[in-house]
Amino acid sequence: MSKLNKIAKKSTWVDMTAFVDVAFLILSFFMLATKFKPPEVIKIENPKSVSSENQPDKDVFKVSFDAQGRVFVSFSSDPEGKEKAQGLAQQLSKQKGLNLSNAQIANFVRFSVGGIGVPVTQLPSFLNFSEGEYKQFPQPGIPVQDSTNNQLNDYLNALLTSTGGRKPTNVMLNGDNGTKYPYFKNVLAAFKKNGIFSFKLITSLEGVPSGTPLYKQQNERK
Repeated sequence: MSKLNKIAKKSTWVDMTAFVDVAFLILSFFMLATKFKPPEVIKIENPKSVSSENQPDKDVFKVSFDAQGRVFVSFSSDPEGKEKAQGLAQQLSKQKGLNLSNAQIANFVRFSVGGIGVPVTQLPSFLNFSEGEYKQFPQPGIPVQDSTNNQLNDYLNALLTSTGGRKPTNVMLNGDNGTKYPYFKNVLAAFKKNGIFSFKLITSLEGVPSGTPLYKQQNERK
């Protein structure tokens, strides 16, 4: 009777060094390539729409207003946005006699990414805040309730004066679905007074109703 040959045992150990290196390279790539949404100090529930156009992230000037009618202005964090935020602060300081220091103007540029919503006269004290104080401070909003004291006009005028009338590439209107009409009307009045007639409205995406022309158009692309 023949003897069965024994199968030699082989080690199951696998060198994972190369796999770990690849994993870290992929992780590093996503960490560097991913764009995080800047934190905003205002919470807004946008009206819904079926538009699929993504929000731009360069040379953006945004006017936001929440359900209570508090109005904020903000800029994108790219070089074009920072340049326009700095120009606005410098011009507003000059026009209103605020005498903002370089440090205060630097804070305006930094805070403008998350949103600035204070009356013009409060800007000097507001721009002395630290980053932590800025995040905790309940900003009252830029006054627009009274048509005779619509201070959004001051912000817009300072912006356009600083650029020689050149508007940002992307002017955005970011309104809450529950905002009362007078606030919305006064924001648009400030836009009109400063010659801003073209802007994009930020909405919350919802599904396209089946059977509509847009629904058929999207299905044809697939």
